[in-house]
Amino acid sequence: MFRNIALLGLVLIVTSAQVQAEILTEEEQNQLTIARVEVKQVGGKTMMEETNLHSKMVDLNQVDPGRVVSIARDVVALGEDIYRLVIKGKPTNTTSYAPLSIVPKVNGVAADPFDLENFRVPVKYTYEMNYYNLYNMNVVKFRYSVIYSYGGTFNGTGAYITGAQIVPESVKTLFGFDFSATMKLGGIQNNGTKANPIAGATLLLEHNVSSVMNAVTKVDTFFITGRGGFKAYK
Repeated sequence: MFRNIALLGLVLIVTSAQVQAEILTEEEQNQLTIARVEVKQVGGKTMMEETNLHSKMVDLNQVDPGRVVSIARDVVALGEDIYRLVIKGKPTNTTSYAPLSIVPKVNGVAADPFDLENFRVPVKYTYEMNYYNLYNMNVVKFRYSVIYSYGGTFNGTGAYITGAQIVPESVKTLFGFDFSATMKLGGIQNNGTKANPIAGATLLLEHNVSSVMNAVTKVDTFFITGRGGFKAYK
């Protein structure tokens, strides 16, 4: 019975969207049709300002390092492997999630991130994502930053990562469009040797824009390393 009710509700939603699309004028349909999406880097690599760094370090020292979310042969990821960045066009509070740390595996368990030393000042890469309709109007604009600290050592060896996260900076959507974005951990690996590990992590940004006319989902990939390496795949 409940299944039939749920299916009926889904049919009604789909039917309602189809009806809405059919009663729109051709101009309105073109305005609400997503035609393309562009992602561009806004400036290059930047070191976080001392004020932001101080705030960042305070935050990292106050929050729980997080649960184990991924395990590779020589490194372990702690934190949150998935969290929502934007829901229905509004940024979420990402500070409620533990940022990712990629730390060494010692005697089969993750080392405490606070036992690591020599982390560099956090770096930030900022991007802007723009969706356009058939009239080439910018209907959704989303700015976000990839932030992380690298270079951490454990007992004088290795290069590890802490404070890795994707942070929403601003979101602007035109009426009739629904935008959402989610951060996911794609995986971790050791880019060095067993004796001198170099942590590597893949961060995924999944974003979706929908209207009564169509929906578009895209995934952007970012690869970071404990040596400060950074690569974006669009």
